[in-house]
Amino acid sequence: MNHTRLIRVAIGGVLAAAALAWALTGPEILHRIRQTYERVNTFQAAFDQTFEWKLAATTQRMSGRFYMKKPNRFRIQTDVQTVVTNGKTVWSYSPATQQVIINDYDPATMPLRPDNFLFAFPDEEQVTYVGDERLEEADCHVMDVVPRDSTLGIEKMRVWVDSRTWTAKKVQYTSISQDLTTYVLKEIQTNRSLPDSLFTFSIPQGTDVVDFRAQ
Repeated sequence: MNHTRLIRVAIGGVLAAAALAWALTGPEILHRIRQTYERVNTFQAAFDQTFEWKLAATTQRMSGRFYMKKPNRFRIQTDVQTVVTNGKTVWSYSPATQQVIINDYDPATMPLRPDNFLFAFPDEEQVTYVGDERLEEADCHVMDVVPRDSTLGIEKMRVWVDSRTWTAKKVQYTSISQDLTTYVLKEIQTNRSLPDSLFTFSIPQGTDVVDFRAQ
């Protein structure tokens, strides 16, 4: 082997070693998502949801919009249900039953709130980098998250993270009963002005009100 080839092999070995040293890991992806969350004050997106119920072998689909504003304010709106909180009160409204349920907001009892699934994620036991995938014209890093707390009813989450914006584009989680729920996010916007009125709920006339707030 001549000297030129030896140099090329040596350089190739160095570059390969450097690539391995900078290879993404699951915890690194999660760290970058959380860094993004620190810079986000508001977040809004449209979403498509698919729920695959294993026991009944049925699939349900719905679409909606999600809005978030720090601290602890969010609104999830679909044709089936609207859930709104201003950080103090939670309203859950069903148009089909014409009923709204009102509760006090308590983050300790709402571990499945949307910002957890998009940025923070439930307290994880294991985070694994799966690979890269193209999703709706975005290059995404894919990772699996195994929650530490089994009481959430989630066995595993798979998350597709936009490699440019470090925000979740798709979230899929498997329940302990092997049901599969998938969210695909579109029209994502961050740090746009959102009025506080978006995070309160005006109860329609004639709606049955069930109020569980502490008196």
